[in-house]
Amino acid sequence: MDEICSSSAMELIRAIRDRELSAREVVDAHLARIDTTNASLNAVTVVADDAREQARTADETQAKGEEMGPLHGLPFTVKDTFSTAGLVSGLDRRIRNRQSVGVDATVVSRMKQAGAILLAKSNCPPSGSGNDTENAVIGQTRNPLDPSRSPGGSSGGEAALIAAGGSPMGLGSDTGGGLRVPAAFCGITALKPTQGRVANTGIYNQPGGFTDQRTQIGPAARCVGDLLLALRVIDGPDYRDAGVVAMPIFDPDQMPLEGLTIAYFAFDPDSLVTSSVSNAVGRSAQALARAGVQVVENRPLDLVGGARDLDRGWRNMAGTRGQDVVELLHAWDQFRTNLLQYIRYYDAILCPAVHHTAPSIGRRDAQRFDYTVPFSLTGYPAAVLPVAQDSYGLPVAVQIVSHPWREDIVLALTRHLEQEFGGWQANCAANLQL
Repeated sequence: MDEICSSSAMELIRAIRDRELSAREVVDAHLARIDTTNASLNAVTVVADDAREQARTADETQAKGEEMGPLHGLPFTVKDTFSTAGLVSGLDRRIRNRQSVGVDATVVSRMKQAGAILLAKSNCPPSGSGNDTENAVIGQTRNPLDPSRSPGGSSGGEAALIAAGGSPMGLGSDTGGGLRVPAAFCGITALKPTQGRVANTGIYNQPGGFTDQRTQIGPAARCVGDLLLALRVIDGPDYRDAGVVAMPIFDPDQMPLEGLTIAYFAFDPDSLVTSSVSNAVGRSAQALARAGVQVVENRPLDLVGGARDLDRGWRNMAGTRGQDVVELLHAWDQFRTNLLQYIRYYDAILCPAVHHTAPSIGRRDAQRFDYTVPFSLTGYPAAVLPVAQDSYGLPVAVQIVSHPWREDIVLALTRHLEQEFGGWQANCAANLQL
């Protein structure tokens, strides 16, 4: 079981296709891991009771020589706020009443059509948004690296479950860092795609389109290569979320690092970071420089302070006057313009993912999303990855950001850092305290 539950999604798919493992064995192993860890983690809201039957069907399909999808037999999980046919939300009644029991969210449907098997839904804050993963129905989710610490939010249940080996791949939502920050705290990798690449249809309280220009649905996994695997499946218009456009996904394998130019900064003066975070950014910059990337230390002006003001205005928009809304949108446009003028000289940005490692449960701070919100406001693609540990053995993550639609650059750079520093396998697997 341990070998299966520590494998990447790509490794599991290959093993199933080569008949080294059956889909039933892979699903059974992950259900067993959930059984043994969830009492400590409290990361799962509901388990799909048909997962084993779906795995049996997948094995029969393969035995008959019938066509298999790119994710054939792979178990996956989703945040509780995603609509899932026949599997209701485990959270409060408002979410259950707004979800269509017989209909999958677009991204869930696409995962299933690709052959993946829904395993479970994961815990999140009330109504799906918040900086920790706690609610009155399920309770507090704990970080698998240290149960006294938070996994972050809002997709904290998803990040904790993947880090603990209960799921090889999952989907969460990221409005201001709700997927990236939990991934950083739990020591896994995650991708926020470009705004407008993935449909939000079927996600409670996050409709996409003009009314929700910040939230993107993205994948989380233990391996960078798995992020691309999922992105290729969930990408593209569904002709229901009007904010999504058809754009190609460029291949990271065709993106040589030599010749790329990146800007990096270890901190913003409006949001100081711990020494472990600044050191992790510096070491990552050195690793990319050794790979032939031109690395320039340069920080955008008023990144954190400007984003804080806009985020505060966005959250307080309800009940404001029309002129106030116009002024907020004008300020937002100016923020985007300023960052566009900064990034135009570079292929990507390297910076902190969050200013500290996983905090103790109950600790509240206003800075948690300082380094992720700016790139939600611009809609840029961004990925996080663990590259080091602090003195407590907790993962320290960095963030890679690039231009709209250039997930290939983000993933190529992130994958190199994974190869250089080991990613989840080296920094997290040995420290699970369950």
